[in-house]
Amino acid sequence: MRFWFCPLCGTKLSQRDLCDDKNIPWCDKCNRPWFDMSYCCVIVLVRVGNKYVLVRSRNLDGKTDENRYVLVAGHINTGESPENAAVREVYEELGLKAKTVRLINIYQHPTKDMLMAGYFIEAENEDIRLSHELLDYALEDKKEALQKLKDSKIAYRLLEDIKE
Repeated sequence: MRFWFCPLCGTKLSQRDLCDDKNIPWCDKCNRPWFDMSYCCVIVLVRVGNKYVLVRSRNLDGKTDENRYVLVAGHINTGESPENAAVREVYEELGLKAKTVRLINIYQHPTKDMLMAGYFIEAENEDIRLSHELLDYALEDKKEALQKLKDSKIAYRLLEDIKE
């Protein structure tokens, strides 16, 4: 996200070069820069036994693609660590407790101004309880999961990046 007006005072921002950075949005009134920013999120590949959990979620616009599977994901709350956000999202959306948690990679979403911390969680229990956010889930081996995630760029890359 790029700022055009100062979030503190509302003044239209100018551009300024700061050290090696060029054309940084600058508030002349507050005398400070406003760097571009991305929303911080987590995306989590969950394994239950020897299968991976894929989910189908409700879209915000109310439309749902019957065949589109994704991974558990969500925003990192203010003051929350990415690891805690991953554990929380898995518990909230699937009712699963984490036995192991591992950061796999950080991904920049190509179209949504999101920086996504990709985690792998091995579930402690196998009793999946879907939240109201989710429509369905599938338990798949790696080959089938890759096939179902082929249209989900970040989810697909996360699964490919897993070294077990």
